[in-house]
Amino acid sequence: MNWVEVPSFAKINLGLYIHEKREDGFHSIESIFQTISLKDTLYFKLEGNVIEIDCDNPDLPSGPSNLIYKAASMFKDKQCKEFGVKIKVEKKIPIGAGLGGGSSNATATLLTLNRLLKYPKDTEELMECAENLGSDVPFFLKGGTALVSGRGEKVDWVNDIPPFELLLGVPSFSISTKDAYNWWDNEGKQALTNQDLSLILQKMQEGKREIFGELENSFCKLILEKYPQVKNAMEKLRRMNPINVILSGSGPAIFAIFGSERYNYRGGDIKKDQYTLINCKSVSREEYFNLLKPKED
Repeated sequence: MNWVEVPSFAKINLGLYIHEKREDGFHSIESIFQTISLKDTLYFKLEGNVIEIDCDNPDLPSGPSNLIYKAASMFKDKQCKEFGVKIKVEKKIPIGAGLGGGSSNATATLLTLNRLLKYPKDTEELMECAENLGSDVPFFLKGGTALVSGRGEKVDWVNDIPPFELLLGVPSFSISTKDAYNWWDNEGKQALTNQDLSLILQKMQEGKREIFGELENSFCKLILEKYPQVKNAMEKLRRMNPINVILSGSGPAIFAIFGSERYNYRGGDIKKDQYTLINCKSVSREEYFNLLKPKED
């Protein structure tokens, strides 16, 4: 067969609240997830009987510790029909940035293998695989806008909020999510007093852009204290007078929302803080579904 090309989109957290630590060791969270136009590109080819991964980023492992490999292996283990697959990865979503790149790659792998093998798994089986792969993986089965809770596995796909533009700060460094939660347990636990996320989401769906200013991230204070470059970059974005500047996930990715108009970044010294700025837009669930359809070379 020919190589099949599939996009794998990033997500941002439109607010993130951390709650109590659960018995399983994970933290309960509440967040609004939104797919955005920044994406990796994955290429698939059914061939042989083993899983092979080739990535253009040397920092990404190609073996069993890679989420793409884990997804393909899980899919293969539960199939009656033997198959092999070659997967090439072009990375644009930075690793360990709070943008869900690994989780998105894993879900794109599950969905693509299911299509290429003529849909042996139903939605429930795909969801079970996604939940076993990681906290953020289930969200990417549908994308768009969702209210996420639990450890990230409880996904309420809601009506998409109106499309919006954002200026995304893509970092050249990473922050371990595990470390961030450890810092939270030992030093953080700040109580956020802003509005309930479900109420903010409702106002977003009504097109009230000013409500973006109410969004907060429980990790933000901790990350800014430990990473001066994140603090500096966010301050520089605020000088551009956006509605809000927000940390995505546990960082260090950041983004500024300016409203309905596209904000074209035209230079500045934010690169000194190890960030590259990219103009992005939200990706609705319908767009996500249509764009995720495989394309053959």
